[in-house]
Amino acid sequence: MKRKVKRIAVGPSQTVRKAGRNVKSNHDGLGTSMPPDEEVLLIYFDQKGAREMAQDFFEEHEERDWKTPTGGIIHNWKVAAAEWLYNYRQEVKRKLRQSPFYSGSI
Repeated sequence: MKRKVKRIAVGPSQTVRKAGRNVKSNHDGLGTSMPPDEEVLLIYFDQKGAREMAQDFFEEHEERDWKTPTGGIIHNWKVAAAEWLYNYRQEVKRKLRQSPFYSGSI
C-alpha cells in the first residue's frame, strides 16, 4: 500500500526562501545563497581540485545573471558548479581519447 503525501499550503507564518539579488545572503556554505561569495566559491573549487576554474565559472555565470543556458533561474550554485566540473573533466577525457598517443589502457 502506497503512502500518500499530505500537501501543506504555505501560509503567512511560513515563508518560502526565494533566490535573487535583493535577498540578503547569509553564505551558509550550502549553495543556496545567490549569487555566491567569491571566497566561498574559491574554497569549493579548491576542495574539488580545480581552483583555476573558479574564476571562469564565476565570470560566465555573472554574465548570464546566474541563469541556466535555457533561461531558468539557478537556485543552488553548488549543483551548477558540480555540473560545470563534470563537463570540464569529460571534455578533458574526450580530448585525451582523440590524442594520437592514446593507447586505451590507462
